[in-house]
Amino acid sequence: MTGVSFVVTVYNKARFLPAVLGAIFAQEGDFAREHVFIDDGSRDESVEVMERLCAGRPNVRIIRQANAGPAKATNAAVKMATQPWLKIVDGDDVLAPHATRLLLDAAGRLGTRFAIGGHMTYRDPEDVTFPVAPPSPAIRRRDLFAECLRNVPCNLTPTLIDRALYWEVGGCDERLFIQDFSLLLRLSWREAPVLVDCIVSASSDVPGSRLTDNQRLMLRETNQAIMHFVAETAGLPFTVRRTAIERAFGRAWKWQHRRMGASLASRWFWLYALAKLGPPGLASPFLRSTLDAFAVPPSGRS
Repeated sequence: MTGVSFVVTVYNKARFLPAVLGAIFAQEGDFAREHVFIDDGSRDESVEVMERLCAGRPNVRIIRQANAGPAKATNAAVKMATQPWLKIVDGDDVLAPHATRLLLDAAGRLGTRFAIGGHMTYRDPEDVTFPVAPPSPAIRRRDLFAECLRNVPCNLTPTLIDRALYWEVGGCDERLFIQDFSLLLRLSWREAPVLVDCIVSASSDVPGSRLTDNQRLMLRETNQAIMHFVAETAGLPFTVRRTAIERAFGRAWKWQHRRMGASLASRWFWLYALAKLGPPGLASPFLRSTLDAFAVPPSGRS
């Protein structure tokens, strides 16, 4: 029998935790399980809520640390995990009852170390309703890496990751604040996940409840992850390097144009044109400069 470590990072998520933990404890399937919850310096009652919900349950560990951000918190929690599979869950995401069972089955059927399912949003954490799972949902390989080169396709909650693979790719990049994108990029470069054609998780759609609401931070960190990946990954094909660099400069130009009023005469447009039309070697030395596009201006204008 295999086993799964449920890893949950929490920062000021007290109102979501009854639904989040309740769904984790209700996961279907015949597998060993442990639960590692890490509170990343919450200022609300998150720790007290977790302690109450976990009272009397076996194989539960609650870790507390000063606020360091979700990337560092995720790595700290995974270091405490002992089971061969990781089910990482955001502190306001809810799993469908069948989520872990279907992901484990799909990974076993295709012999993969990385699986992913469908995802949806919810508005009320006390009323999350999932579609009924088919008896045997379709599975196939998903080219998640190609999606990551262009956008941020998902978070970690609908995934199942082999714990050894997690560390083989370096875990979450602690040079970044957000945990999801850099890890998904590196995982999917190493191995295309098996996709389960079924909704397995849901994220909060409550305004202001998620890091993804901060588009400036999300886009900056996406470009920073791409910058590190291009610099540190040996053997990247020409087309991959070109697409990654072009998209990074495109994000910088579009943000400056749409949010800051930059014109076609600005350096942002000409850097984007260089990345789009020239060979990757010409534009790559300027990748770090794309991070400046998302800096908060002195006026505070967004």
